[in-house]
Amino acid sequence: MTIGPIELEIIRHRMEAINADAGETLVRVSGSQIASEASDFNTAIMTADGTVVSCSKFILVQSTSLNLIVRDILDRYGENPGIGPGDQFLTNDPYLGTLHQPDVTLVAPIFHDGRLIAWAGSTVHEPDVGGPVSGGFNYAARSIFDEAIPIPPVKIVESGRIRRDIERDYLARTRTPELNALDLLGQIAANRASERQLLELCAVYGANGLVEAMDTLLASTEAAFRRRLKELPDGIWRENSFIQHEQRRGADYMPNQVYAVRLAMAKSADRLTFDFTASDDQAPGAVNSTYPTLANFTMAAVLVHICQGLPWMPGAIWRTIDIRTRKASVVDAEWPAGVAMSTGTSAQAIRNCVSACLARLLDGSEKHAHMAMASSQSSGAGGMSISGHRLDGRPFTTLFLDELSGGGGATVDTDGCDTSGTATSPGATPSNIETNEAYYPVLYLTRLELADTGGPGMRRGGVGAMHAYRPHRTDRSIALLSMAQGLQHPATMGLAGGEPGSPSGFAIMSGDVPVDHAMGWPDLADVVEIRLPDARTQLHPGHMLVTSSQGGGGFGDPLERDTAAVLADVLDGLVSTEGALRDFGVVMRRDDERVLVDRQATDAERKARRSTRIGEREPYRGGGAVGGRRLSSHFRAVETANGEQVACASCGCRLCGLGERLYSSLVLHEAPAGERSAITDRYPGSERFRIRHFYCPGCARQVDVQVALAGEPVLEAMDVRPQAKSEARS
Repeated sequence: MTIGPIELEIIRHRMEAINADAGETLVRVSGSQIASEASDFNTAIMTADGTVVSCSKFILVQSTSLNLIVRDILDRYGENPGIGPGDQFLTNDPYLGTLHQPDVTLVAPIFHDGRLIAWAGSTVHEPDVGGPVSGGFNYAARSIFDEAIPIPPVKIVESGRIRRDIERDYLARTRTPELNALDLLGQIAANRASERQLLELCAVYGANGLVEAMDTLLASTEAAFRRRLKELPDGIWRENSFIQHEQRRGADYMPNQVYAVRLAMAKSADRLTFDFTASDDQAPGAVNSTYPTLANFTMAAVLVHICQGLPWMPGAIWRTIDIRTRKASVVDAEWPAGVAMSTGTSAQAIRNCVSACLARLLDGSEKHAHMAMASSQSSGAGGMSISGHRLDGRPFTTLFLDELSGGGGATVDTDGCDTSGTATSPGATPSNIETNEAYYPVLYLTRLELADTGGPGMRRGGVGAMHAYRPHRTDRSIALLSMAQGLQHPATMGLAGGEPGSPSGFAIMSGDVPVDHAMGWPDLADVVEIRLPDARTQLHPGHMLVTSSQGGGGFGDPLERDTAAVLADVLDGLVSTEGALRDFGVVMRRDDERVLVDRQATDAERKARRSTRIGEREPYRGGGAVGGRRLSSHFRAVETANGEQVACASCGCRLCGLGERLYSSLVLHEAPAGERSAITDRYPGSERFRIRHFYCPGCARQVDVQVALAGEPVLEAMDVRPQAKSEARS
């Protein structure tokens, strides 16, 4: 049968439906709230050589490098133990292709008349996969031998039958064998559902037709993506992101050390290069990422930010991307480094860096600037493994993902979505409160959207949420192992002068604190001892845990936000009256029972702030729209007798020559990391971080905001190349 454009679209959409159906099958069989409630899983369809041609949109990072796992199986297992119809292979090896050991992947070859034509795969985060600490995470890990030992690919299903010896070995490692067994059955069923429906496509279009269609879809998506890249400006964009973990040098132990992930992203013609070589050396603990994790989080960010309107087809996009890295670094750990906590620590820093650089790239495009989006929430303190014993003595362990209630990033046209979660995990959500309470001995006291957590900007970032729960129907303490990131500084970056979203929050306090009446941390900060979670953190009976997720990044100068939008946020409880003044320079007043904007006072407040930004001078208004080539929302390249100059897009102020140090020509103001938070400055180590605000020296517009280590040089976040003469003539 001839596969034309119409047939291609039918097959592409059918594969997306097959993936979705596989996910539904997995959830129906699984007994774990991690999969059925939080949707911490993903499914994918691959070509015969493992190239990912279609993936679900739950946890994107779990499927974009499944090709590495399939390639290993093809290279090593062709003769022994062999690859045949009805086989399925299980692995949780992060050095091979998964993110970390709790993510268990199952891939299945699909044969038609004895010919290998495709693979189906799925990944699920398991509540426990063994190791010395319940849940699979170990703060004190010095190497992977202090964590769950990874399982290389093993044939757990052979000719359609589960191998009981391999299944027995797999389940013997875990503290939650019943749940893991159900998840395994769910994954087997999901892969079989994909196999059945792909073979139904073969019955319609022929095996050759399906294979041809997949190859054509990959080629056409690659071509479309290359065309999009060519429409974007060439240059280099940079971003740094930070995590905290202990450090050891010989016999010395230093808690709460900082590790930096540093990215320089270059775009040239139709290729993207992500250079992470300047990132810090690997940590002596569990927070490192392996290369597959680095690749997965990079690709997921590319799909979300650049592939809007294009098929999310990782196998096609990989053909246009280079990743440069350095072995034994925190983003490309060398065996046997510990990596189990990577997804909530260094991997999030990787995603933050990639998202920020891609957003800056898009913001520099005349055609695609509308696609630029500030960062969504990062991993926070609310993501944690909990374990303990029920009242009857039965043990439990699981993963709570309350952190997935953070805010989305703003764009030039829209505010970020409130409590929407992580952009690279579009299908993931926190578990239902009642489900968590039914499964585990906890009682939730509150779950509420948290005012003032969205990053301020012309467009506001989405707000995060606060959660509180206490032990219930147990007389024992509950062990808490939080990822504990984003507490000492914001980790969700704004764009084009927008502010970062709020940092995370974590505190254990007395159970008699009226948290259900609190509106946020300002009401609680004075009644609790703030400390960082560690390996010994316990939630005792009579106490409660309070956590908050991060807000999304804002877009644009907060002083340019429409006062009516600020008022609407105040009335909706998303911004407090104090936050309206502090973050947006908007003064509120009461008229009887109504809250109104005091326009005269607001105008005066904003005027005074702009003057303060540039040393109490009167800002320059400019003469209207500034011409020249777009570099970003705030900068234009203007032709002069001395070559191209960078000018402010608002007032026309000439800043520097193109290719010179732009950020050195801006006005810089540094603030503490907790400038908008009631608790951030109380976490040990927060004094090491600064929020850097950059203003145009002419009109005082806020053009960028960066999070940095105190004393570090200013990051030149944008290095746009001069326009070639041939381009200028065209």
